[in-house]
Amino acid sequence: MSWEFAGILVTFLLFGLLLSGLWIAMGLGLVGILAILIVDPASIRGIGVVVWDTLDSFVLTAVPLFLWMGSIILHSGVSSNFYKGLSKWLDHLPGSLAHSNILACSIFAAVSGSSVATAAAIGAIAIPEMEARGYNRPLTYGSLAAGGTLGILIPPSLIFILYGASIGESVGRLFIAGVIPGIILSAFFVFYIGIRTLIDPGLVPRKEGHATWTERLKSLGSLLPIFFLMFVIFGGIYFGIATPTEAAALGVAGALLVAWSNGRLNGSTLRISLQESIKTNCMILFIVVGAQIMAFALVTAGIPRALVALITGLPVPPWVIFFFICFMYLILGCFMDAISLMLLTLPVVYPVMLSLGYDPVWFGVVLVILLEIGLITPPVGMNLFVIQGMARCPLSAVAQGSFPFVLIMLAMIFLLSLYPSLALWLPSRMMM
Repeated sequence: MSWEFAGILVTFLLFGLLLSGLWIAMGLGLVGILAILIVDPASIRGIGVVVWDTLDSFVLTAVPLFLWMGSIILHSGVSSNFYKGLSKWLDHLPGSLAHSNILACSIFAAVSGSSVATAAAIGAIAIPEMEARGYNRPLTYGSLAAGGTLGILIPPSLIFILYGASIGESVGRLFIAGVIPGIILSAFFVFYIGIRTLIDPGLVPRKEGHATWTERLKSLGSLLPIFFLMFVIFGGIYFGIATPTEAAALGVAGALLVAWSNGRLNGSTLRISLQESIKTNCMILFIVVGAQIMAFALVTAGIPRALVALITGLPVPPWVIFFFICFMYLILGCFMDAISLMLLTLPVVYPVMLSLGYDPVWFGVVLVILLEIGLITPPVGMNLFVIQGMARCPLSAVAQGSFPFVLIMLAMIFLLSLYPSLALWLPSRMMM
């Protein structure tokens, strides 16, 4: 069977199963098994090895640990106190609490690793407060949905862990590579909100007075625990003290310590946080296994190798192919969740990008931003649904508020294309 026919067959089988409503993980695994049986039935015995090698991973151990850490912070009330404390330091800026949404999401992302968790944690606190004060609702919803996407760019990021495990790249380098782009993207969001509220002051309520310096200094007690966890994770990885998995374990210990100091470390907090992290981790690993079976089938059929030869032989510069790949992710991101989309496409896209001379760490950062855009574009933008469910508003209101942030993310990708060192400089200074 030719690789072209195998590729068409796999594509039709996959989309047919997904459109039928079958779970994505089962769809990926089932198509992979069927493709292997059709292309090379003798290779079916290799699936057991693929599944074992995928799950027997020290790197993937970081996933449940980071999930547990973020869940402890959320259910212990630390995230709520943090948002209220941060808002006292930002109430003098144009946009006030809208800036708090972005910065709170940026910092909470550093102890969460999940966009949906970040949007849910900050949204649950911010939406009632901002609606009661009379903030423009699309601006409120858009800042929270877009701010939540920073959860998979600013480390620790579950997407970076899965990307690194899939291609054999250092997760620590990927984590550190996301720091500067994450800070710049957060600054762009804040700048946009400031400019827009200056042009249209009616988007925010009239100022009722600023927090005093005494109130701000008192609020440091609610800010320091999160900064402590950030220092434990970033410092451990950057200075070569701990691997990402070890840093995740330290983060869990730190989160338990913070919850205990907050007086909220009890049986209920531990039970709920463990249940949430276990459920999410099982879902993620189910998709990872299905995607690896699918990747094994594609390699068996020779599709990635043939596509690399075909694409690199085209008489076009590499940036044209890069543009096409970005466009593909923007379209597919409207219909698939970030993890499934990445794991589904990496076996084909990654060899192409590598053959064109693109750095795998740099491409990882760009890929994460492309996946972020999918989180806030309808009809399947997960962050849109999270904010809509909390606000009980039309999905169009959240999408309308999020659209300017999509343009900002596209501008960030363009900036990274012009200046790759924004993602590569900090990892090059790591103490390994």
